[in-house]
Amino acid sequence: MSFIKIFPQIETAQISSYEPNKVFGLCKSMYLGRKATNNIFRMLFKFPITSIPDECIILKAILKIYVKFAGMLIPSSFTPYALKKDWNIQTITWKQQPLFDPNISGETICIKRTGFYHFNITNIVIKWYKNEIINYGLILKEDEELKNGTYKQVNTVTNSNLAPIIEITYTQNSKINIIPTRYVSKTEEIDTDELYRFSSIVNISLTKTITYHVENLGSTPVEIKFQTSPNGISFVDDCPETRIIKPHELIWTTPYSFAKYGRIAAKNIHPGETSRIRIWYEAQE
Repeated sequence: MSFIKIFPQIETAQISSYEPNKVFGLCKSMYLGRKATNNIFRMLFKFPITSIPDECIILKAILKIYVKFAGMLIPSSFTPYALKKDWNIQTITWKQQPLFDPNISGETICIKRTGFYHFNITNIVIKWYKNEIINYGLILKEDEELKNGTYKQVNTVTNSNLAPIIEITYTQNSKINIIPTRYVSKTEEIDTDELYRFSSIVNISLTKTITYHVENLGSTPVEIKFQTSPNGISFVDDCPETRIIKPHELIWTTPYSFAKYGRIAAKNIHPGETSRIRIWYEAQE
């Protein structure tokens, strides 16, 4: 079975609550997040998926951005949501921004420092491809209930290696030689403190799809990341981003790279705090 990646042309726009009627148009960089109480930035993205043939399976879709300036280095979480109405880069403003569906979102990522950040938007692209919802693009926004100074600056230079891109991986849906799959599920709980604690090591070499659901059972925030290993002994971070789980929050994550072994690493954000997390490992073999 062969896999194909496409990189559709992406349109990017910025809107600001401080200037609700302003059209920013094409900019070399755009702001994202909360700068002040009355100054919140959001970014919109639009891209076609019409080049994907019929009867295909969407394997993964990733929105990649490069944060060139991280402000006061205050960590904050950002989430992409599916838009419910169309918009135009030449006319879009804060006041005219389309509504988004809070129930159809991609992966939430915590951003603190400069660098590349990857948002998994596979579930949204699948809904577009299956015509369950219309492709009006995405809006990337912060929680916006946080304190001031959490804004970031994203590189948006057209045709730059640092510009936002969409990477969609799909495969032809062969109706021949269908191989039955087996569903595997495991659950465990681990205590956390200011040092990294690790889940059980899982052999993921024969799995087709993998998902980890992680729930913070405590009352203090927990940072997690997925790690991979070729031998079950030496582990590396699967991607540079970490995920912040709020108290009593449930999130999901999937690996970005192929490896033989995997595990979850978790610790509390603030020294002296403790918590407990519950991990669900789910896979198809």
